[in-house]
Amino acid sequence: MATTLGLYSLVPELQHYFNKFIVGSEVNKDLVPPPVDIAEQYMPENSFIEMLFNDNYSKQSYEYRYLTESNVGCIPRSAWDRLKIYPSAAQYLTLDAAGNNIFNLQADDFVLLDALLAFRNGANDSTSFLIVDSTSASFDSTAIILYASYQFLSTPLSKMIYLYLVLEILGDFTLYNNDLLISQEEMLDCCYEAYLIDKYFAFMTAREPDLIYDCEPCNQGDSN
Repeated sequence: MATTLGLYSLVPELQHYFNKFIVGSEVNKDLVPPPVDIAEQYMPENSFIEMLFNDNYSKQSYEYRYLTESNVGCIPRSAWDRLKIYPSAAQYLTLDAAGNNIFNLQADDFVLLDALLAFRNGANDSTSFLIVDSTSASFDSTAIILYASYQFLSTPLSKMIYLYLVLEILGDFTLYNNDLLISQEEMLDCCYEAYLIDKYFAFMTAREPDLIYDCEPCNQGDSN
């Protein structure tokens, strides 16, 4: 039976790398509670989730397919104790090339993930990574050229990776309006948009430091 992502599914990389992001976040750490961490020793080598959240990702490839772990001995004790609360529905998912596309990644997602991989591996400026407007998305991994446009991308994740690359490579922050969130209800998308917002905050802080200031404490119960 095919592995699917359910309400009680636990993906260790998502918990671990989102935890690390939230703990170090400037914007989100006091607003978004970090998930329970899972130790680094249980992390696989080339997860696409690590590539999304780890700025220092240096692997030459990524994997996105998962299987349900059937060997209880391979599940961290802290995770197993929580999974036992829902014994009939819970599952611990491990990265495996023989597994399934549980996050339902689409063609545009893979194009942008391939582009992100090149960026993580050192093609991280406008001289080494070209972005060309196009109505259909494709990536030339030899020339390091991404053909895509935000408005023509079909998934929230591909749109957000595009915004991230345009921000980091071109310094263009004009495409994103965080009053209208891109993510909807998918957990991975929501987590990645939190990461994206943090990157925009860091960019604007460096670009216009005078715009960032400490707010005065609110007066509670003004006597007037």
